[in-house]
Amino acid sequence: MASFAIAVLLIAITSTWCAMLENGDVSLAVESRILTNNAAAAPVKEAQLDLSSPQRQFTGALGGALMVTIISMAALSGLFLVMTRFMTNAPVTYSMAMVSVASSALLQCADLALATTGHLLFHTSRAGLHAGVFISPLDAPAMFTWLQRISLISVWQYIAIAVALTTWGGLHRRFGIIVGLVVWVITMLIFGALTLVNWVVSL
Repeated sequence: MASFAIAVLLIAITSTWCAMLENGDVSLAVESRILTNNAAAAPVKEAQLDLSSPQRQFTGALGGALMVTIISMAALSGLFLVMTRFMTNAPVTYSMAMVSVASSALLQCADLALATTGHLLFHTSRAGLHAGVFISPLDAPAMFTWLQRISLISVWQYIAIAVALTTWGGLHRRFGIIVGLVVWVITMLIFGALTLVNWVVSL
């Protein structure tokens, strides 16, 4: 639980800090609002950006990031546990899955930091090692949000989690590579289905 809590705090602080940095860029602020609202938004001028109380903004964003991170990591741990047991019958537990997911926190933080660096350099969310580079977030925000999850580092993270879990369960790491790829594909398909439902509802 201690490693899980540290990982949650580390990811939440990193994501919040990256979001605050991107909020200072006008172009990124426009894209962020469009992606958040999943609708077209009017251009934002620098005077419209509420940066008068950065401490309040940071703590507010951190609270939301903590909640999202806890839920996502707990759900991901459960998915890895189910798929590892189903595919390999390894004697793993939920606590082992939680520790394995928590151990990949630095990879996720590195992904966030690299993405933010690219966004700030090119002034667009399209920059990065993900499939979202092929479309504009302004034209298709829902699709872009999904494609942005399909990144090289996310594949690496899922494989690292599965290798740690299966190795802990006494299996060779090649089982972890397969489990990690399967869980990654399932996760991307779930997000893709949610994106499709959201698009149909918004018609």
